[in-house]
Amino acid sequence: MDNRTAVSTSDLALPDGRVVTCVNTRNAELVWQEVRTDCYRLDLLNIPAGGTIIDVGAHIGLFSLFAAQRIPGVRLIACEPAPPSFACLAGNLTAFAPNAIALNTAVAEQPGSAELTYYPDAEAMTTLEADDEDDRSNVAAVASNLGIADSVQDYVQTFSRRTEQYTVPVTTIGHIIADHDLSKVDLLKIDVERAELAVLRGIADSDWPRIHNIAVEVHDVHGRLTEVVALLEQQGYRVEALQEDMYRGSSVHIVLASRT
Repeated sequence: MDNRTAVSTSDLALPDGRVVTCVNTRNAELVWQEVRTDCYRLDLLNIPAGGTIIDVGAHIGLFSLFAAQRIPGVRLIACEPAPPSFACLAGNLTAFAPNAIALNTAVAEQPGSAELTYYPDAEAMTTLEADDEDDRSNVAAVASNLGIADSVQDYVQTFSRRTEQYTVPVTTIGHIIADHDLSKVDLLKIDVERAELAVLRGIADSDWPRIHNIAVEVHDVHGRLTEVVALLEQQGYRVEALQEDMYRGSSVHIVLASRT
């Protein structure tokens, strides 16, 4: 029996007047708050007009829309495996970045298929690597930092109790580069809730030099932050790890890597 709930969508008005479709307004507002603080530092990455961005873990497309607004003629390839989020992503890109490509796929080390854990009440936390303890700790930290801990106390305790499982296709960065004939990737952005190392390990040796900038959200569990930084430094990147104020006390960090 399929116990998946019917998907209802909502509209979210962005400050610039664009109205996007989302699965959960509260989640989308938090994602937009993170994106608009420019945590990926688009202004410092020297992405040229017409440059290429691969957005892995695109959710409903807010980062892609942010980039499309700031970089004239940017070429966007946005990947999102969860069907409900992907439906919103595809619609939002069609409305506001019609030249972008939306791929309904996960990205990892090897192509194939995988089981995706989807949270209807917290769809931005959908993952191939579920970890209830890390998720609850991070939600509690963010809520405390935003001064809304009391209002989300029940949410912190219950969001992971309602889950859905999807078998989703998996591709690799190497396959995306080959399939779309990319000679250069100006930015690879990764936000995949603990599956970030698998994405990076799916980059072929010959493709690393094509990728000029990487911005990856890293959950520092089991030494993951150290591993990601070491891998990127071994590939010749200048690496910076930082943590936004809203994630203070959580496992969530942003790692920025650029070619010198």
